[in-house]
Amino acid sequence: MDVSGNQTVPDLLHLQVDRRPNAEFLIFENDAGAVVSFTYRAFAERVNRLANHFVAKGIRPGDRVAIMVTNSPEFLVAWFAANQAGAVMVPVNVLYSADELAYLLADSGAAALVTEPKFLATVAEAGAAGLPDIRILAKTTAATSGFVTLAEIEAAGDPERRPVRVSPDDPAQIIYTSGTTSRPKGAVIGHRASVIQAIATAMLFGMSERERSCVVLPLFHVNGQYVGTLPTLAVGGTVVLLEAFSARRYWAQVKAHRCTFMSIVPMLLRTLLAQPPRADDAEHDLRFSFYALPTSAEEWSDFERRFGVRLIEGYGLSETLGICTSNPLVHGITKRHCIGLPLLGREVRIVDDALQDVPFGQTGAIVVRGEPLFSGYWGNAEATAACMRDGWFLTGDNGRFDEDGYLHFFDRSKDVIKRAGENIAASEVERVLNDHPAVLESAVIGVFDPLRDEAVKAFVVRQPGATVGEDDLRDWCARRLAKFKVPSFVEFRDELPKTSIGKIMKFQLRHEQAASAASAASAG
Repeated sequence: MDVSGNQTVPDLLHLQVDRRPNAEFLIFENDAGAVVSFTYRAFAERVNRLANHFVAKGIRPGDRVAIMVTNSPEFLVAWFAANQAGAVMVPVNVLYSADELAYLLADSGAAALVTEPKFLATVAEAGAAGLPDIRILAKTTAATSGFVTLAEIEAAGDPERRPVRVSPDDPAQIIYTSGTTSRPKGAVIGHRASVIQAIATAMLFGMSERERSCVVLPLFHVNGQYVGTLPTLAVGGTVVLLEAFSARRYWAQVKAHRCTFMSIVPMLLRTLLAQPPRADDAEHDLRFSFYALPTSAEEWSDFERRFGVRLIEGYGLSETLGICTSNPLVHGITKRHCIGLPLLGREVRIVDDALQDVPFGQTGAIVVRGEPLFSGYWGNAEATAACMRDGWFLTGDNGRFDEDGYLHFFDRSKDVIKRAGENIAASEVERVLNDHPAVLESAVIGVFDPLRDEAVKAFVVRQPGATVGEDDLRDWCARRLAKFKVPSFVEFRDELPKTSIGKIMKFQLRHEQAASAASAASAG
């Protein structure tokens, strides 16, 4: 493998076509249980047909191609075809509203849109502000006004690769952040960074052409792309792509497709644990599962014990192309509730407000630099400048190094509650709340306190059938936390607002509280 990254994303595909044309690249299972598969050669021919169509219709290097398609072969075909035509792929969150889609299309200046029938109403509503001239409808053969179907393109298209001159330093995609603070920002990611990240992740996981990687998280996010798909492609393995996650079917799918690797988040882990145990739960081919975001020690132990799967925890963001640090799988020790060591090509520091290194064991800001990194925010020099210092990316997260040089996540900077001069990590309070047997999940924020700056407020979702009350939870916390960390307020809800990958949208909770406070003030 060329670890210098002197390749483009489509080069990774065609390298494997040359090496292993008849090897199985992709297995796809849809929600109905239907399964299709593609060899490297067959998949590449689909990519070639669409890429040649893009070029014929006027797509030029640097143009943006938006893709609003669920997990499917069609998403992958559109992604690689856009890049092969020299264009920049812009993945669209399929849960976007029309307003959010219109914003993304306008902000990215998309020249083409690839979507599917289930999103036509959203596209039509977003189109009031204008749609790209090139519009392609995937996953159907039915004619639709204003669109050409992908099926038509593939039936008549040229199956040969017609390379377009693209530099490894050119943008490969613009991936919009989840927007938990404001309008999403488009992180620009280059081909070289993508290739290096794919190779570094494959090396971290000890991947080979025998790998069968289960991808169930959305392809419009970095996990599906840079943790599952591209590392597997880099070694010539097989991607097992599922249309969507089903707790009832997932484990059977992993076993049926003989998956050797998967990547999950807390929501998936908890729903799998909630399924009725089976005697054969631990009978599978999985080597391990990558895992990110916090969970309780009990959940971690229960999952590993019941399913016989080793969890490897790591940390990353869209701007770091997924994994930035991880516990080692092949070489080194693995630590629980620790986000590990920097990936190949990465440097990580813990710094103070003056960007000076803090001592081991002391909490500070996590900053990152290295080749697998975004190049800036699309059309937003101000936001780029605000998060970059001399080549170092300011992640906005806090952590500390332990005596072995392993990184431990503390909290996101915006998730630190300031109370009477004390810093309270929201995640620490959430961890204690989530350990209560009657609590399914929680979110903790700071709310205005005229005396102590901020008070701690917890939003709690009870376990089904549980009847725990506010006083019970405050007593529970008081036995486990310093007094100033105990929530002053507890609000019970049926569910918490979340992004498509299960991240709790605290900005929405903060906005609700601010609006409520403003309304109360005006009424008074």
